[in-house]
Amino acid sequence: MHRRLALALATAILLAVAALALHGALGSSPRHAPTAPTLILAAPAGPAITIGRHPIGLSIEYPLLAHDLGSGRCPPAAFVRALTALGAPTLRIGGDSQDQTAPAGAPAHPGVSDLQGGFWSQVGCLERETRIPIVVGLNLASGETAWAAELAASARAAIPAARLSFALGNEPDIYGAPVKWWNGQALVSAPMPWPTYLARATSIALALGGGSALEGPDFASGRWIALVPALAKTLHLRTIDAHFYPLDGCRDPASATSAALLSRAVQTKLDERVRLARDARAAGLSAVISETNSVSCGGLAGVSDAPSSAVWAVRTILTALRDGFGSVRFHASGSSYDPFVVAGATLVERPLYLGLRAIAGLLTPGELLQAIPNAAALDAVAISGSGGERTVVLSNYSSQARRVALAATARVRVLRVEARAPVVTAATVAPSRRRVLVELPANSVDAITLAPSA
Repeated sequence: MHRRLALALATAILLAVAALALHGALGSSPRHAPTAPTLILAAPAGPAITIGRHPIGLSIEYPLLAHDLGSGRCPPAAFVRALTALGAPTLRIGGDSQDQTAPAGAPAHPGVSDLQGGFWSQVGCLERETRIPIVVGLNLASGETAWAAELAASARAAIPAARLSFALGNEPDIYGAPVKWWNGQALVSAPMPWPTYLARATSIALALGGGSALEGPDFASGRWIALVPALAKTLHLRTIDAHFYPLDGCRDPASATSAALLSRAVQTKLDERVRLARDARAAGLSAVISETNSVSCGGLAGVSDAPSSAVWAVRTILTALRDGFGSVRFHASGSSYDPFVVAGATLVERPLYLGLRAIAGLLTPGELLQAIPNAAALDAVAISGSGGERTVVLSNYSSQARRVALAATARVRVLRVEARAPVVTAATVAPSRRRVLVELPANSVDAITLAPSA
């Protein structure tokens, strides 16, 4: 069946590259077709990737989640709706704050704050109302194994085991900057030695007990990447994860521009993490991007909260899935790159969230995603369902508009994520002479869904 779908896609999709600047609506008549030669896209290449149960996720720092949960027994309805609109997004609780967090009522400790009382009860209510998986980030930098065990026990009392997992530390390969770690006598800025990390991670894993769902190592660099396969066996990890920030807002904020975020080159930076996905598959494990966003160190206003972030996010999800990652989790820390902002009972959606919500509706678990070889300034993937419906997702990296022509006998649905307002638009395009023309604006991603008979 998959071979038939690939053949259908290869013969059904015609690409026409415009030689002129295009100013039409989503669809236009074939008599306005560009004069440039029409190209036929090649058949989908490489393996057909099965979309997993949670392709999109969120990552939220402990203090921000405590804020967003509010003061009531259960979280605000707007917060619940924002999560469920993303399908079934995994929620990772962590980031820098997890290595600065102790259980409620813990004695004072340098560089650490304890959780507010009732935090896990509120998280439990959030899980009941959304049925989303929860990943609890545990403090490894402080070296207090008992804290990890206590945090895990509190989480287990509030969240069903089937939807609960744990992450051991946050970016331990770069401990010392920005998060200092406790060496037993003082907080230090020097990098943590590998033996120290391994001893602490092993101690926490043992304290959690056999059968615990563990993921890690949440690395942010290539410092220890060659050791990951052995580490996965030592800690009995179920999931290998990594972090990914394509633009550096810590050391080079001037380079973090919308133009850079929208470039094709920025997508190739994900290749730095692909080795982890290969190692995971070789070990029979899953792999995820457990924390990502547009610009490191909290993002950059005017870039991370702009429409360009939505286009970048959709492209990153599709690239990561093609590279073998099962999920991509977008981080929030109370800064400009947060997908949304919760203020009491209200929630303000940013462009990033609008892009995530748009692509979430296309990534149905169990459907197949397969790359279509590039053509001109476009990247293309095909998403195929068992019912015969298929969606072609085209990413236009060009600074000029492009047109695509697709064979169709019925109206097609077009969902667009664009690097200008309005960020997300939707329309239907009627065929003429058994095809439809769809114009792709500059710096956009268009998802074109064809009926089974098309």
